Amino acid sequence: MKIILPLAFLIFVFTSCDHGYEFWDISKFNIVDTALKDNEEIKLLYSSRGPGNNKDLEYYIQIVAVSQKTGDTVNILTTDENGFAADDGDRVFNYFNQDNLITKITQSDLDKLKDLKNVDDIGKTAPKKILKVARDPKFDDIADNTYPTVIGSIGTTSK
Repeated sequence: MKIILPLAFLIFVFTSCDHGYEFWDISKFNIVDTALKDNEEIKLLYSSRGPGNNKDLEYYIQIVAVSQKTGDTVNILTTDENGFAADDGDRVFNYFNQDNLITKITQSDLDKLKDLKNVDDIGKTAPKKILKVARDPKFDDIADNTYPTVIGSIGTTSK
């Protein structure tokens, strides 16, 4: 595990540069909704980032992370780039599943949210169907994997 964190640091440094992105079809990923639990703690290994700010929710960003509970490595598909920094490989984050309010907000059209009158209405409409995942071919050695995949968001909770 001690070698993984420096590797994560290097991956984050290199992925912070603007590369030529390509996309995978979401069908490439082994979606297993139960691979992580809501609020489960994770550490980051890799983030594909993506072209632009993804405001229109055109693609997912792939995150490869390790569960701090089980030690399993998983892919997390999220729409938000999160602004990860090179030293975030040492930080513990939380995974928020698709039913979590945080994910419902981050995977919503923000222009529609500003007119929302009741917070309970967030996520009541079907989420936009996203069919592609951003990929930087320079990092296929870690991104092209068969790990179980969940869809959600990443953040931190205060304890």
